[in-house]
Amino acid sequence: MADQLHPIVFLSLGPGDPGLLTQTAVGILKEADVVMVPATRDHEGGLSSRATDIIREWCDASRLRAYELPMLKDRRAVLTVYDSLCRDAGLLYRQKRRVVVAAEGDVSIYASIHYVMDRLRAEGIPVVQQPGIPSFIAAAAVAGMSLVSQHQRLTILPGDADVPTLQHLLANGHVVVVMKLSQCQDALKAFLRGNAKAQCHYFEHIGTEREFHTTERQEILSRPVPYFSLCVLSE
Repeated sequence: MADQLHPIVFLSLGPGDPGLLTQTAVGILKEADVVMVPATRDHEGGLSSRATDIIREWCDASRLRAYELPMLKDRRAVLTVYDSLCRDAGLLYRQKRRVVVAAEGDVSIYASIHYVMDRLRAEGIPVVQQPGIPSFIAAAAVAGMSLVSQHQRLTILPGDADVPTLQHLLANGHVVVVMKLSQCQDALKAFLRGNAKAQCHYFEHIGTEREFHTTERQEILSRPVPYFSLCVLSE
């Protein structure tokens, strides 16, 4: 145990490939006393953690502490979990432990874990935000595409896209990234059916063994869209 207080580190894990962790992130994981990772229940009721799969090479199970996040649109249940996480992280901080809160993707981009970070700051507990590679940047590399160029503008939507918004943005020179795509898959598919000139790069499970990328419109329209998915739309 350390003999001094250490800021709690909110660590971005990137899209899923352990090889995309930064060297700084690996060093933080190796030095941590406790790494708090999100976990979810699968259809069979088992608890799984994608974050754990990413970091297991540098963090043994004895230092991991999983917290279960319910996959519900009702944010009250999630906030209850985060309240508990705040208490646990704060207690470990006061015990002078090196605490890491791991987050998939990047903690600065549509990451609800920021609620915990803000709560800890309000309590006077120092926090550090360690950046990672956002999933849409990794996706662009998978596709070998230039995400934006020249005078194009990049707009990122958080799963609340609708057809009029997408039409307006693309008509005005925007390249649109839609994250949390499963939440608005009907709107995406309706847009694709009505806008034949639009190009769509569709991605699933970037950085994992299940990685999938296609630009085939009919294939996108016929696929059920999983949670870990995104798309890039352009004219």
